[in-house]
Amino acid sequence: MTWIFGRVTCLALALAVLPIVPAQANSVTLTYVGYLAGFPVLSMTAQADLPVGADRAVGDGIYGLQANIVTEGSLASLYPYRASVAANGRLKAGRAQPTQFHSDGQIMSKTESVTLTYGTNGKVGIKAVPLTRQAQEAAANGTANGTIDPASLVMAVIASYAQKESCTGSYKLFDGVRRYDLNVTEVGSGNVQTYKRSYYQGPAVECQAVPQLIQGFAEMAVESKLYPESATIWIGNAVPGMPALPVRIYTQNALGKMVFDLVDVQQ
Repeated sequence: MTWIFGRVTCLALALAVLPIVPAQANSVTLTYVGYLAGFPVLSMTAQADLPVGADRAVGDGIYGLQANIVTEGSLASLYPYRASVAANGRLKAGRAQPTQFHSDGQIMSKTESVTLTYGTNGKVGIKAVPLTRQAQEAAANGTANGTIDPASLVMAVIASYAQKESCTGSYKLFDGVRRYDLNVTEVGSGNVQTYKRSYYQGPAVECQAVPQLIQGFAEMAVESKLYPESATIWIGNAVPGMPALPVRIYTQNALGKMVFDLVDVQQ
């Protein structure tokens, strides 16, 4: 579940040379609900700041993403979890150049935080509290170098799709613990239908995201197929004046089918 959210869900795409458009920072707040077997189990609210120009185009400029994630319903009593994520950087030609990524997570009484800082040479600094074995190994081996964080991935997907109208692309990712590649392919288009509390229904592009797990994944979880082997991401023009955004994500793992649905938008 972590790799889809962009530690959100979700979502990816690569480059085309288009004229640079004048852009200003536009902000939108998106709320998603995750359903497992039809029951709400997860909620995420994310504020995205994007350099949006004319005709919903995403230009070069500074971006930011802040998100809060909590478990919901009966899962919240069995597995009380909450996390906050913040990322910032710069978009250039449809690609994300992150500056910093920070995440805080709390499970029961256990708390963890990770801060990633990005140098101009592609080197990634890692600070984990408490210091984990995965963070130590990544720092020692340089595994994180040349990667972007999951939140910046979401911004790259949005910017790239806005420029070339295709979600096909490949990304190298590191979230402070796990190192993986994500390959995204556009597979078609159609209409997204209402699902429970859906904010959006209508035309959307269907993309498939497939991760390649590289380092930091729990062996038992991999063997038990708790990590999704792929995700289906639907991208649509759900918000006036903004580029196309992820409106729904489907994943499947050993626990069952998970649906992440956009349920509210605030501008």
